[in-house]
Amino acid sequence: MDNDHKDPSLGSEADAVDAKVQTTQREKSVRVLLIDSQPIVLLGLKTLLTEEAGYTVTGAFSHANNITEHVKLQKPDIVVMDFHLPNTDGMKAIQQIRSGGEAIRIVILTGSLNDSETCNLVKAGIKGILLKEMPTTLILQCLQRVHAGGEWMERNSMKSAFEQILRRESEYQSIATQLSSSEMNLAVLIATGHNNKSAARQLNLSDGSARVYINRIYNKLNITNRIQLAHLLKEKNLI
Repeated sequence: MDNDHKDPSLGSEADAVDAKVQTTQREKSVRVLLIDSQPIVLLGLKTLLTEEAGYTVTGAFSHANNITEHVKLQKPDIVVMDFHLPNTDGMKAIQQIRSGGEAIRIVILTGSLNDSETCNLVKAGIKGILLKEMPTTLILQCLQRVHAGGEWMERNSMKSAFEQILRRESEYQSIATQLSSSEMNLAVLIATGHNNKSAARQLNLSDGSARVYINRIYNKLNITNRIQLAHLLKEKNLI
């Protein structure tokens, strides 16, 4: 028998095996969704992850509009997003993403965050915070750790965030000693722009009861109007 003769079926079998291996690798890879309004950042992230073994980019978007549908269909493991997307509330965008899949881990990659934003992100359970100025190697390390169930936080941001949380809790306690829980809830609603009727509906109060509560709040806090209330609660980092 001629040893040079090859069964043509062997080639097709090898191709099938290679295809199966590639499919398995894709299934095992970390699926990442990218959201950033800056085209150069979006391209850089996509190129980085496409060239790195073990990652699959499910999509790259410049906005978070209708992102829930993509999340439901593509089921990314991690979403890397800028918190400061144009015309978008970052926290609402996070809620939209999570409505598509609660198990999704979110990493914030952004140019800057103030203490209040970092504090809110930590309290919201964000698993990773990175600044865009950091080396790409750290981005990959962050994704690896977050995918494995860990967390990755930029050290300076975290220090400020925890200090902010402690300050906020302390300020809350100082106000809470003067107001009942119902009064505190009403005070926050009034200070954030609700009128009396709207706040009353939110708390299942009658309009008359709401007015009584509001006057009591003003007396306890030694203020006379909702503008002063908003200023006070904002000063105390409670809104």
